[in-house]
Amino acid sequence: MKSIYLFPNKLKIPALVVFIISLTLVILIPFEIAYELRVPVFAIASDHFLSSENSFYFSFGKEDIYNELVDLLFFSSGIILAFSKEKTEDEMIGLIRYKSITNATYFTFILLIISEFLIFGMPFVYIIMFFYYAFILFLNIFYYTKLFIYKKQFSYENED
Repeated sequence: MKSIYLFPNKLKIPALVVFIISLTLVILIPFEIAYELRVPVFAIASDHFLSSENSFYFSFGKEDIYNELVDLLFFSSGIILAFSKEKTEDEMIGLIRYKSITNATYFTFILLIISEFLIFGMPFVYIIMFFYYAFILFLNIFYYTKLFIYKKQFSYENED
């Protein structure tokens, strides 16, 4: 079987710390508890909702990049957290990781399909944005829950 490239185990704790901080910041964004970081950026397209005065295409303009930085921290730390090696990496842990990705994908898309029939208009756009974050969150929840159960069962087998 071809080996899967994983991040080193030493990145797990820093990724967890950054993930928790960025998750907190992501939760606070809808409540408008955020900093404003307006810097000049190159944008392919920048078209603000119901405001054509600040729109620009293929050029530099001043934009608030706070959300983008928080998203970058959230997604990168979530991926590193989910795909970091364990101290003792074996085939069962690889299988748990694979099943977690599969279950997170199924769970996210089942919820998205249900939302398709129950939520309409602009709130559906917010639901789609929620599922970007939910996939990484579900992936880590499923993986670490199954890993905890596996390690607990394995430790009981070794006590006998």
